[in-house]
Amino acid sequence: MIELIYLLLSFGVVIGFIRLKINIGLSIFLGSLLLGVLFGLNLGNLLDALYTSSTEWTSLRLILIIISIMALTSVFSQIGYLKMMEKAAKSLFPSEKYSLAALPALIGLMPMPAGALVSAPMIETVANKLNLPPKKKTLVNYWFRHVWEHSWPMYQAIIITSAILGITVREFSVKMFPLTMIMILIGYLFFLNPIKVEKDEKGNKKEGLRLFLKSTYPILVIIIVSIVLGYDIVYGAFIGFLSALIPHFKQVNKKEIIRYALQPKILFLLISVMYFKKILEITRAVETLPKVILELNLPIILVILLTPFLVGLMTGISFAYVGMTFPLLLPFLTGFDKIAIAYLSGYMGMLFSPVHLCLVFSSEYYQAELGKVYRRMLIPGLLLFVTGIVYIYFFL
Repeated sequence: MIELIYLLLSFGVVIGFIRLKINIGLSIFLGSLLLGVLFGLNLGNLLDALYTSSTEWTSLRLILIIISIMALTSVFSQIGYLKMMEKAAKSLFPSEKYSLAALPALIGLMPMPAGALVSAPMIETVANKLNLPPKKKTLVNYWFRHVWEHSWPMYQAIIITSAILGITVREFSVKMFPLTMIMILIGYLFFLNPIKVEKDEKGNKKEGLRLFLKSTYPILVIIIVSIVLGYDIVYGAFIGFLSALIPHFKQVNKKEIIRYALQPKILFLLISVMYFKKILEITRAVETLPKVILELNLPIILVILLTPFLVGLMTGISFAYVGMTFPLLLPFLTGFDKIAIAYLSGYMGMLFSPVHLCLVFSSEYYQAELGKVYRRMLIPGLLLFVTGIVYIYFFL
């Protein structure tokens, strides 16, 4: 039980610092140190964990992906592709506000870390034109980036769930797809529908498609390399960047690309998140969480709800709550309804996690206060959870 208290205390400190408007990266870093100290790590252990978490391939891979994405964004901005995307969206959609959802959803088809960072600059011009405040930009970008994670078969969490529970990816995706549709509908009602547009213009669909393909072909390159051909996303992101850079090599400012791609605040945030995850791994803090909950002899349905939610909240990663909790919960996941409840509960924890890269990066990019983002997301998130439970109870 004491491990659970230490874990919750450290996590509470992270959230508290963020609420005090302390830099998110610094908040997570300080919370990591506290967690390590509470679990008995000395200074040498803490420094060793920092070195390991900063240099192991998992972290370097993530940093390389983010650097490639940031560099690609800089190229997009310099060569006018972001403006072109705005024109394409204006031509393709009856109302500009729908492009705010369509572009993050497109990026959401790529299971990549911090994918919301790709779509953030893509929708910024339209969002500014519609006078959206930073918190609204963050919410729209973040929410629609994650609508596919319930059912898109390329996501690691779904593949791992299939392997652990012995069900096919197809069965899981088909049965969970209504949750994707529910999330889209809730996002429309809460985030898109209230946006006022002066008038809807009929665009040229053919011209819009041409501009869209021209301005997003590096994104399509990433999809082809990483999803169609099956190579690691780190290669896809880098090749996508090169596909945008090489044709415009003489035109762009290389120093500006390097400056934008290597922002210290972003890199420190990445290192802090990976350090937090490494401390969780070394102390085995998260691994003790499901065991403690099981030992409390709570009602089974509460265990199924609580365990994935807390792990999702602590890690901010979907395949983490699946991989860490589903093997322990296996005896209780006796029907697809219980599987779906466990997955949805973990998803909700991940969606609200302050160490979820998409959330913190979107918030940082738009300079939005994370507390305000949470408050605006609370009711839609609760509605998603309740509606999801109703669907699971009556239809699965």
